[in-house]
Amino acid sequence: MTIIAVTTAAPICPQAVSDGVEDVVAEAWSVFGEVQDLVKLGIEVEVTVRPGQILADLVVRREAAHLLPALVEELEHSGITRTETGFRVAGTMCQGNVSLRLIVDSSQITVEQIEALVAAVDLDFDAYVGGGEYTEWAA
Repeated sequence: MTIIAVTTAAPICPQAVSDGVEDVVAEAWSVFGEVQDLVKLGIEVEVTVRPGQILADLVVRREAAHLLPALVEELEHSGITRTETGFRVAGTMCQGNVSLRLIVDSSQITVEQIEALVAAVDLDFDAYVGGGEYTEWAA
């Protein structure tokens, strides 16, 4: 007796996959141009796309440090935590669909800029005693 598997799933069409890749690459070139403008301002950008998730890391350099409070204001549910080399501010944007992390080396900003950064966030995780359970959120 021969058993034949019955499925309703359509086979993957290589042409559809290659068309999808081509569309993504075209969009990536558009994003590349915008990211290059940020790099000129002193902000390095790394974007990771996973199923159902977009994570963007922005490393802010000295020449863009004055932009930090305005960048943080754009975030929803922002929180700050210290790292070994500086600070990390995490939050969401685009209706909560994008997780964004601002990574700042403390040697790149002044004390006044650090104070403005801390004042701009919604929550300072380091203000919690033993705040280790909160830092996962901002990791």
